[in-house]
Amino acid sequence: LLSFIALIIYLIFNRSNVLCSIAEFRYGMGHTQSALKLYKFAAKIGKIKFIHRVRRAYLTLKEGDIDEANKLFVLISMDKLKPEQRAKLKESHALVAWKRGEVSDAIEMLEYVHQHFVSTTTYGSLGYMYIHSGNLNRALEYNLEGYAYNPKNDIIVDNLAFTYLKLNDYENAEKYYQELFAMEPRFPEGYYEYGKYLIEVKGEREQGIELVKKALGCRFSFLSMSSRRDILDYLEKCGEDISLLV
Repeated sequence: LLSFIALIIYLIFNRSNVLCSIAEFRYGMGHTQSALKLYKFAAKIGKIKFIHRVRRAYLTLKEGDIDEANKLFVLISMDKLKPEQRAKLKESHALVAWKRGEVSDAIEMLEYVHQHFVSTTTYGSLGYMYIHSGNLNRALEYNLEGYAYNPKNDIIVDNLAFTYLKLNDYENAEKYYQELFAMEPRFPEGYYEYGKYLIEVKGEREQGIELVKKALGCRFSFLSMSSRRDILDYLEKCGEDISLLV
């Protein structure tokens, strides 16, 4: 009986964070809108932990609502945060700047994070930002550093492979793309970029088309580097019938 009473008391005082945990589970199951509604309701009925607030803002951005996500990130930044929390916040908030086309601001925020707290996530995000900015020499240097830090992370390996591809170093690009595909990544970028390389550079159309189509089977979000529409348009440009793929 006492245990039951203790559980009830715990749920009452921690109901907001319990709801956030349920929201995360719902999101993982693909129920995006219900998850975001749960996060919003949890924030209304009580104070939620920092990590849940950041997660809510990140998922809001991932679903394409830049302005709402930015508002949520700014509200969190007004709190008294520990240094590691400030870094975690900047790491996610930088993605807003990127999606607004403010790549230099995103890089500045992520460089701040990297200077204070090195992590696989930062290597993944900043590594791509360097590529996106066109600073390929810095991108190569940083992505090699990221690979040395965590060679088992598929985003880091994808960044390194893509850097070599952009530098026309096809031997190394192929090497790291093969490492990437052995990991069976669930994001579309690697399949799409390497597929285009096979078609446009190596003239291996059949294999290339197969990989580009494989990219369509991945999960897309607002934060994907390439959209589903981009890939469909490319296939159509290649003369493929996309009527059954839309």
